[in-house]
Amino acid sequence: MLLTVIIAKLTGRPLALCDVGDVDGIASAALFKRANPRGAVVLAGPADVKKWWIRLTRWDFVADLPCPGRVRVRADHHKTNKPCAEVEFYDPEAPASALLAAKALGLENDEAAKQLVDAAIQTDTANITDPRVRLLDLAIRYADRREKLAAVEKLAKAGLVALEEEPLKSLAQRGLERNRQIQEIATKLPAEETLFIYSPIRLGISYRLLTIELEKKGVKFVNILVRRGWRVYRLYCGAHRDSPYDCTEVATRMGGGGHKYAAGAHIKAPIYDRHRPLRQLIQLLKPSVVYVLGSCNNINVPCRAIEVMSRGSGER
Repeated sequence: MLLTVIIAKLTGRPLALCDVGDVDGIASAALFKRANPRGAVVLAGPADVKKWWIRLTRWDFVADLPCPGRVRVRADHHKTNKPCAEVEFYDPEAPASALLAAKALGLENDEAAKQLVDAAIQTDTANITDPRVRLLDLAIRYADRREKLAAVEKLAKAGLVALEEEPLKSLAQRGLERNRQIQEIATKLPAEETLFIYSPIRLGISYRLLTIELEKKGVKFVNILVRRGWRVYRLYCGAHRDSPYDCTEVATRMGGGGHKYAAGAHIKAPIYDRHRPLRQLIQLLKPSVVYVLGSCNNINVPCRAIEVMSRGSGER
């Protein structure tokens, strides 16, 4: 990523920083490339914004991320991200950052751009009605950074027609296979009003999509804590739009952020207390039972094990 920045600066190319995690960030990056074909894109997560080289870089465009500090134009709709750019297209009530990015980049009347904005809105509001958008969502969720950059290039040129071409065609097929496991897990979990789920290993699924599947079953508020390493955890929170729950209240308490209906956090436990994030979240949410995707070992509260099969470590 740093090499991309260095080359862009040496060659005088416009430079963008966009979220790596979902369709909204990828669509925003594709919109930037559509408006700036010579431009260079760096994809990063919210936690990456704190890295020294990102904070020192002068960015021409940032979308769907916290402001790193030195930015000319930024487009974002996250309630927990504070504006700081010279020109802000910021609206926490907007359904997706890509909608604001299209305005910032002068692409509101571009047909391919409209497709990308619509895809971002459908995925960010968890209201996917277009089968093509479903395929794009699944393709992006399980793609690595290199594959996502290739997707940005294709989407920038062709909009959703790019789903008929590689690499998106193969990425979508892989996503469909992973999504079947999500549906299997969702059927094993109860449709209680609130759920607290702990995954002690990385299953290679999209935990955000799991929260959406559970909401479809009738769950109003779901929090999933995933142990991603020796002392690294990831929180995924989902709240049904017809419920009074607010995911930002949980995510910010755990050091993260996001939207009222979807938020999360990257959490690092102390070396001397690797299970502290799990205890903290239990104390915060006070669940009557913890549903564990795997074994109930090291869970000192009532828990119920859910049998699952790991297929990798590519969750999003």
